[in-house]
Amino acid sequence: MLVGTAMMLASRMVSLPQKHFIAILLGVCILSAGIGSGLALLAQEGPAGAAGKRGPAGPRGPQGPEGPSGAAEIGDLEAEVDELWSRVEEAEGLEERVEELEAEVAGSEGGLSPEQLCEEFGIDC
Repeated sequence: MLVGTAMMLASRMVSLPQKHFIAILLGVCILSAGIGSGLALLAQEGPAGAAGKRGPAGPRGPQGPEGPSGAAEIGDLEAEVDELWSRVEEAEGLEERVEELEAEVAGSEGGLSPEQLCEEFGIDC
């Protein structure tokens, strides 16, 4: 039986010259590369088309939980702002008083000039 199987296989064998075998192998490779390139070109995306109309808005979602309140922080900040405003008002009152005193010193005859007074008291003016 082994001899019969060997004879059947031997009758199915095809003989080719080496040049023909190489040519067929090369042709199959080139054909498969061409098919692959063609499919790749077909699969490429073209330029984007015009955008369609926007669809209707969906239903509004449920109300989320209320976040933490910043009232304590705001209260502290308001108190600090009030304190700063009071300091600014005090400074404005002092500036007005300084201007009045400068006017009195400049208006007095025979008195010292503001520069002389600054030198006398040892302060920078």
